[in-house]
Amino acid sequence: MSEITPLVLGGVPIAAYCGPIRQRYEPFGGSSELRMADGTGFKQTHWRKTRIVCSGSGPLDPGLEQLDYSRPLELWCVKPLGMSGAALAFELPPASKRRPDVAPWAWAQVGDGWVDTPLSMVGDIATVVAVLGASSYRVSWLPRFEVLTDGVISDFDESRGLYDWSLEARER
Repeated sequence: MSEITPLVLGGVPIAAYCGPIRQRYEPFGGSSELRMADGTGFKQTHWRKTRIVCSGSGPLDPGLEQLDYSRPLELWCVKPLGMSGAALAFELPPASKRRPDVAPWAWAQVGDGWVDTPLSMVGDIATVVAVLGASSYRVSWLPRFEVLTDGVISDFDESRGLYDWSLEARER
């Protein structure tokens, strides 16, 4: 993955002139930590979703005023998600949860470093090519989410001629 892949919201790519994008994933909702009389803790989870926070700074803001924020939107992310382990096969999230424009990729850990290794996809199973001396493997992909968001928050600093913007979205 050497080329810049744009963040996309509602089918509209956020161009590179909006600045380098910073992105974060946070789990939210649906769980409580409960304590017994002796202090032992238990976690009760009913559901779990992801909050996605994106931001950037550049000469233009993202220009997403035309989107209908009263409806769910699809968000194509730029921060990879990944799985690691000693096995050669990994079950990835369904294709509907991965960006269709960027194929998953893999690395093998050899000593203290990581090297690219090919992978093949059959359905949602990613199988990496074994690398001599590898102790573990990592498969990564760029996710896509159906999200609810109120839209972009944007500031303009006239003295610098830059927009600072952010977007918070919650998985539907």
